[in-house]
Amino acid sequence: MSRPLSIVVLIASLAPAFGCGGSPSSTLPPPPVPNISVSPTSVAAGSSDLTLTIMALSTFTFTNAQHKFNQAIWSVNGSKTPLSTTFVSSTQLSALMPSDLLINSVTAKIWVEIWDDMGDAPDRTSNSVSFDVTLTLPGTPSISSISPSSAVAGSPDLTLTVVGANFVNEGATRYHSGVTWSVNGHDSFLTTTIIDSTHLTADIPTALLSNPTTAQISVQTWHFADDVPTSVSNFVSFKVRSP
Repeated sequence: MSRPLSIVVLIASLAPAFGCGGSPSSTLPPPPVPNISVSPTSVAAGSSDLTLTIMALSTFTFTNAQHKFNQAIWSVNGSKTPLSTTFVSSTQLSALMPSDLLINSVTAKIWVEIWDDMGDAPDRTSNSVSFDVTLTLPGTPSISSISPSSAVAGSPDLTLTVVGANFVNEGATRYHSGVTWSVNGHDSFLTTTIIDSTHLTADIPTALLSNPTTAQISVQTWHFADDVPTSVSNFVSFKVRSP
């Protein structure tokens, strides 16, 4: 066979493997048809324990047969947590999601495994569905007034009352606002008590009142897992006067 004819034969044999764009054609398999659904499908971060309803779809069914059990699985980044699972019917389960899974913003995968009591692997496994734990940012705090706005140097501990907006205290695993005392770029975090979203008090220790100075008071809102505040209010001056 001559060289030109060999090239023609080679091109003809490769043609079916390439599309019009000159790249190999491929057919991706269709995504699996969902065979379970969950309700709800999302919750706010920091929520308390949540009961999830899981419904069987298509031909997938749950079981209450002897020596069998249903196990709902929560998975984030490959880390799996079995959920306390209750059989309701062949098409419905309930699963308890503890609050410690709902602390941070995350997208988890949930699926159901059907096990035999004596088995070392599930008999059947459903498709997985997504569940979102969402983080809702509180509003930026603001200060409209502080009282008192000054003190004499050498004063004892002082309670400062701050009036404003968007003060929050959502518990140890969520957002909280606190008062900051700043002098020449040095920040001191004051012990803060949230009265409501527009009122708080802060304790100014006598050590901060020992010398005449002008401090800048602000309210910062933090998420417990962050190293920097989520938001910072405007600044209001507090003057430590000479005796």
